[in-house]
Formats: sequence, structure tokens, C-alpha cells
Amino acid sequence: MLINLAPPVSLDFLDGYLFRLLQEILAERGAEKSGFFDYYATRVTGKLGGLMEYEERLARYLLAIFAGHHVVHAGTGVGTLPCALACNGMTVTAIEGLHARVESAQRLRCAIVEIWPEVGQRYDIIEGTFPEALPTTQCGPETILVFTNVASAWNEQQETSIIQSMQRFGQAVLDLRLFGHVRNDEADRKELFSRIAATARSAERLPNVGANLDAHYARFNFLDHRP
Repeated sequence: MLINLAPPVSLDFLDGYLFRLLQEILAERGAEKSGFFDYYATRVTGKLGGLMEYEERLARYLLAIFAGHHVVHAGTGVGTLPCALACNGMTVTAIEGLHARVESAQRLRCAIVEIWPEVGQRYDIIEGTFPEALPTTQCGPETILVFTNVASAWNEQQETSIIQSMQRFGQAVLDLRLFGHVRNDEADRKELFSRIAATARSAERLPNVGANLDAHYARFNFLDHRP
């Protein structure tokens, strides 16, 4: 009999549980049909875990600062970060454009809901591209927009549209290095930070969240009035 362990759910436990699920999906569907390709397949074959360290760090930050808020995770991949957030009480909308990855994300979600049924009411997955696929009802001052590893080679028009869409949210948290394309040069990351900050009420970089991980998180305040 499965027991509802009730939030908060240990991220260490989720790391192991999600890793087992990823192993099963990769074994059954292969790297291409699962949408894992090299990125997620390497996480499995290299035994890097169900939650990468950058995801765990970011999850702890969001849970500490934005408890009770709604998170929109754009470019969610197979949804490991949303699983961690939803299992710990946050409402999450995950958006992914690659159908194979959406199917894998749905499988992870179903497995999580089997153990924690209440997660089913606060974790939704939308197939499509951001911002077009997101209903306006999912935006607002209590919603946090999150980008993690989205080095997708956006063109200039797409990147501009995504930055403009941030005005519809309370806050945006993103990795300056992996936003649209890879920015390994600190000057490029500073330029992106300044460009987004110019449209925000306030902005700050979050060096402690990505310390020693080559992750460069920043937080931008738009509709929300918190400092």
C-alpha cells in the first residue's frame, strides 16, 4: 500500500526516485523516442541523478522565497524541477515544445501522483512554445516565471518576445548563461542582465544559487511588489 508522505518531501528522496523513473523510461523507449537525447541520457548513464545539482539548488531557493506562489517553468524538458516543486506544495505549470519530452514528463507526473495524489491538482503540463502556449490566466503578480537550461538558439525576435512577456509575471528567475543560447562570456551575461533589468522594477543576480556550478541565476521583479 502506498503511503502519502505529505509535504515537505525530501529532495534527496526525489532525486533517487526520479532517477529510477528516468532509467525505466530510457530503457523502454530509448534516447530518441523518450526525448532524452544526449542530455538526459547522459544523466542516466552517468548516474548523475534524477535532480541535477542546479535544479536542487534552484528548487530550494524557490521554495524558501516563493512558498505559496505559482511557478511557470518554460522549457521544462521532462519536468524534474516541477516534480520537486509540486511535491513540496507549489503550484506549477510546465511548458515544453518537444512532444517526446512532454510524454516523458507526463509519465514522471503520473508516477509522482501515484504516491502524492494531491500533486495532481497543482502540477500541469502544457505542450507548446512559450509564451504563445501559456493562457493569460496563468500569469499575474503571484506567478514566478522560471527558465533553467534553455540554450535553444532563439533568434533575436523570439528572444525579444520572451523578454517582453516577462512583464506579465510577478517575478522571473533565469540562468543568464543558458537563456536562448549559451553565454560563456561574462560580458554577454551582463548585457543580458542589463537588458532585462531595464524593463523590471528591480533586479539582482543570485551568485549563491549557482555557486561552483557554472550556473548564473538572476531574479527580476516585475508586477510583484516585494523588494
